[in-house]
Amino acid sequence: MLKPTLKKSIRSYNRIAKSYEKEHGEIYNIYEQNRLRKDLVKAINSISTNSKIKKAIDFGCGAGNLTKHLSEVGCDVLACDVSQGFLDLVSSRTYNSKVEVILINGKDISNIEDESVDIVALYSVLHHIPDYLGILKEFTRVLKRGGIIYIDHESSEEYWIKETYFQIFKDEMNKKCKPELEKYFVINNYIDWFIRKFIFKRYRREGDIHVFEDDHIEWGKIIDTLLNEGCSIIAQKEYLLFKRNYNVDVYNKYKNNLRDMQLIIAQKL
Repeated sequence: MLKPTLKKSIRSYNRIAKSYEKEHGEIYNIYEQNRLRKDLVKAINSISTNSKIKKAIDFGCGAGNLTKHLSEVGCDVLACDVSQGFLDLVSSRTYNSKVEVILINGKDISNIEDESVDIVALYSVLHHIPDYLGILKEFTRVLKRGGIIYIDHESSEEYWIKETYFQIFKDEMNKKCKPELEKYFVINNYIDWFIRKFIFKRYRREGDIHVFEDDHIEWGKIIDTLLNEGCSIIAQKEYLLFKRNYNVDVYNKYKNNLRDMQLIIAQKL
């Protein structure tokens, strides 16, 4: 069976750790990184704990995208991931603040104390977690009162109801943007296509689970869960993700009318 399991995902993460940043142009480009930094700083500035030095969890840290930003703005960071390969990569780098790596089990963060951190931040992670609503309770448990939960880079509700309009955008972008020719030389792309075509159509190499029309992140349920756990929603934002090979003019033409990604900032009362 090729259905995603935690063990299979961990093996995949360990294999791709060193090439992750190169392969994910939708994350590692100047436009998305600037957008992320701005929104993350907004979240950090909303923290109302009494901590002199803010302690952050980068949950599902991967190659350390959020860890780098959090450290550069003065937070101490607990970089958490199920993949030792990713944690080794994060540990190999230098930072502006204290960064500690923690191996987690993919189900909870029981190895982190109650009310011990000022912000829990995650980026492009929630759709990998089988019980993505249940993990929110863990976030509120480890968070100090006045602390922040920052969830970013998950498909927006608009993405699932404007499929035709998004296709128009993609078609126009494909006519104007430079093709990423290197993807045609990656053997795993052909293996992935074959598996999805002939064996298991929902196969995803990196263990994506909730990324389908009938099974995707539901923001309304996230909000309800956070409210029930004693949080308030202080900010929501939908945005059009900029990918590395995008034509800037086409992107600017559509960015105010199409929003395929969403973030939320919640505060523990």
